[in-house]
Amino acid sequence: MNNERYASLVGSIARLVDWHDVAKPKKSWSSVERELGTSLPSDYKELLTRFPGGVFRGVNIHSPVANEQAWNNFKNNLDQELQILGDEDLEYLEKVTYRVFPEPGGLLPWGSDGQGGTFCWITEPADPDRWRIAYYSQGADEWREHPGPVAQLLYEILTNTGEDNVLGWDFTELPVEFVPSSTHH
Repeated sequence: MNNERYASLVGSIARLVDWHDVAKPKKSWSSVERELGTSLPSDYKELLTRFPGGVFRGVNIHSPVANEQAWNNFKNNLDQELQILGDEDLEYLEKVTYRVFPEPGGLLPWGSDGQGGTFCWITEPADPDRWRIAYYSQGADEWREHPGPVAQLLYEILTNTGEDNVLGWDFTELPVEFVPSSTHH
């Protein structure tokens, strides 16, 4: 996929949720990537340049670029998630071959489902635009994979009308919406 395709996908998401605003990030992507120690996928950057952090039909995404407070929240949340995933006593990674970022190919969390589930990139290969997505379902106590990218996963969730999705949720009654988080101002 190229940036034009990502912009088109993000535009489709904006139309689906009737979003006409632009996020106007106050922190640069280059500083976020430098502080994280890795580049991030182009579609994710495109998405969070158009949208502030928030909830897309049950999928919560924190923006690392909205402002300094959002970055601090993102970083604190990321550090907690990495610690939880890597805690051997909690056994999240016991039956899988995943590792935790910053290990090569390690899981790098980017979102949650509001029900204890976590979305992570599988940080390999070196090109972040080719990273797959691993989703941990708290309810099913299992990992599922999606080929990515994030914008494609969100588009599929927003257009889903049943249970055939990475979450395994029945979307029949859930409104197609985006609810911005309170930290985007």
